[in-house]
Amino acid sequence: MTTFFEEEIRSQADILRRRRDEGARQAQRVAQSWHGITYALVGARGSSDNAALFFQYLAGKELGLVVALATPSLYADDSILDLSGAGVLVISQSGRSPGIAEILTHAHRQHRPCAALTNDAASPAALDSDVFIDMGAGPERAVASTKTFSASWHALAQLVSALKGSDLAGLDDVADVVDRVLNSAFEASLPLAALNATRGLTVVGRGVGAAVASEISLKIREVTGIRSEGYAASDFAHGPIGADGAGTALLLVVSEEMTDELCELTLQGCRRSGMTTVVMRPSTRRGFDCDEEIVIGEDLANWSLGLACVVVGQVLALRLGELRGRPIDNSPGLSKVTLGV
Repeated sequence: MTTFFEEEIRSQADILRRRRDEGARQAQRVAQSWHGITYALVGARGSSDNAALFFQYLAGKELGLVVALATPSLYADDSILDLSGAGVLVISQSGRSPGIAEILTHAHRQHRPCAALTNDAASPAALDSDVFIDMGAGPERAVASTKTFSASWHALAQLVSALKGSDLAGLDDVADVVDRVLNSAFEASLPLAALNATRGLTVVGRGVGAAVASEISLKIREVTGIRSEGYAASDFAHGPIGADGAGTALLLVVSEEMTDELCELTLQGCRRSGMTTVVMRPSTRRGFDCDEEIVIGEDLANWSLGLACVVVGQVLALRLGELRGRPIDNSPGLSKVTLGV
């Protein structure tokens, strides 16, 4: 029987098509309300925090806009953090994550423009924001998020486009890209044995790829129970690589920011430590000396390549979870909305 998780993975291209026009209009409204800001403050948790990492990099790269990631616990009391010059954005699939409402409260107190990107128009975050951006993904029944994450990535790319005043390369085609990449991933023979590591999996990327690595790692950990961690390449080299070795695996995400030299250095270090190495790369990049490869057969703009890698990571999580006999839709110990912490 097909799981909810698989159904939701397969639904993503259609969701991106449906939200394209209204999502662009909502992004334009945020851009107008943010006129004159000097930086963006983004509050998020969980998968939404990985979407925020993507926005932080993309807005810096495309707009020269500094994006600061909020620390929600700092907003839990009445102390005033100076938000002068900020445009505030909260990202929460449920619109009910702890700490999110408090960030909006501080923004209102200081008369800063604020927006909410959520999947629930009736949620506290949506109702308390100046502008609401709808993920438009519909109810998500599996605990591990898929379609709300891709909708967030899409909405944030639209917001960068609106702030820039012109569409990012590939924005109109991203739904078709997701469709093709998912079809290919579901038909491919994925390197499951290499990634089903007994002592843990480490996912590494850089720039947009660092956000991808964090999200793939989280999805694999939630769905499969594998102890999986995500790192930016430089952070990984500055210590965590020393804890890996025989019985562990590397999944290296090759985006535009990962130069050939950096890829080779990372792979060499992992091989020396005894790790199994898997590279996820676009077909436009050359192959590397590794144990296994996942090749994305598309020539894509870097931000769009990131989303393509994420959805392939979702399929990896599904197949690894099936291999390990896990309850795919109901990750043990997790719930869809975490309200207690």
